[in-house]
Amino acid sequence: MLVEAASGLTVELDYRLRLPGRSQDRFDLYLPEPAPGLFIDLDPAWTHGRPGSLERDTAKTKAALAAGLDVERIRSRELPPVPIHGFAHYEAGPGVDPEDWAESVGFVLRRRGLSWRPLTPADVTAALTKGAQLWARAVAGPEVSAVDVAPRLEQDFIANLTNPGKTPDRMPPGCNDVCLWRCQKPDCGHEWKAVLNSRALAGRGCPRCGHARVGAANSRPGPGASLAEVNPTMATELIEVIDHPGWTAFDLLPMSNKKCQWRCPETHCRFEYPAPPSRRTDQSSGCPRCARRRTVAARVRPKPGKSLQDVHPAIASELLEVIDEPHLTAKELRPSSVKPCRWACSKHGCLGRWKATPDQRSRRGGTGKRCPVCHPPRKSRTQP
Repeated sequence: MLVEAASGLTVELDYRLRLPGRSQDRFDLYLPEPAPGLFIDLDPAWTHGRPGSLERDTAKTKAALAAGLDVERIRSRELPPVPIHGFAHYEAGPGVDPEDWAESVGFVLRRRGLSWRPLTPADVTAALTKGAQLWARAVAGPEVSAVDVAPRLEQDFIANLTNPGKTPDRMPPGCNDVCLWRCQKPDCGHEWKAVLNSRALAGRGCPRCGHARVGAANSRPGPGASLAEVNPTMATELIEVIDHPGWTAFDLLPMSNKKCQWRCPETHCRFEYPAPPSRRTDQSSGCPRCARRRTVAARVRPKPGKSLQDVHPAIASELLEVIDEPHLTAKELRPSSVKPCRWACSKHGCLGRWKATPDQRSRRGGTGKRCPVCHPPRKSRTQP
């Protein structure tokens, strides 16, 4: 306001412009007259003395000059000049006394042949009062803030990275300030950077939670495509989906990679084991304990023509049962098997019953472990 009062020129504050190859830049003062206009940046030490500030100020000034803009910078005496060859260096301060900084702007304008008149105490008071009113309205924030549009932003907000200290209740919904946010869900707490308007107007939230929702939605089956509907037999073996409590076979795809707990349907087993549905569907795998039992059984089964029934039919005719595996027959036993069996004498009228392995019975031409009734054990002879 002091510059406007002393120069008689129109002054626009916080003028925003997008330079080629850059995001939107902000200039403290813009004087549109005389054309094509003058851009002035004011660099007090308290905002431009931070790490990286000189590099940012230099890059912005170079981009403005390359775009053909008429730009000047007035920097606090505590700061080093912007290192651009041929670029004029103006100082103000130290401190932020408005009259001191306005006088530095006046020096720049007078060098350019523009008018500048000394201000009376009344003029200074009026200009500062007008500036204070404008600042009060700016501090009060917009009539409709981002929080009015999206109240949840106030809880997620951590910091304004573009304009430190400015909060969502003082920013309009369309503001493009980059802010830092934190998800408030107890099981998340993820922090991320996002432009304010992408949250207030586009309704975007925590990206981690969004990815989880999309992944869960993509993994859910459509009508008629669930594990329960495609493979109901396997679905009856499901105990739980380990990482998703409450899910059932209707929530799983047959080729899902989600880890599940299963129970063997065989009454003699009922073993529980973890596996994803995809492994069971793709490889047709089931209970690992039963699979091992089948593998062992396959290794001990006789080859064609080599079973107890084929080699020793007479002995095979006396087999009652395999004690540990009653479902096995003489056709499924090797003559050398060591499985304990029960036998019954085939001699007419003999009631002999005894236990022995096929190996014991088939050794020595079939004379081992014969019927104890028909062939009682011989008494040992003792020397007189």
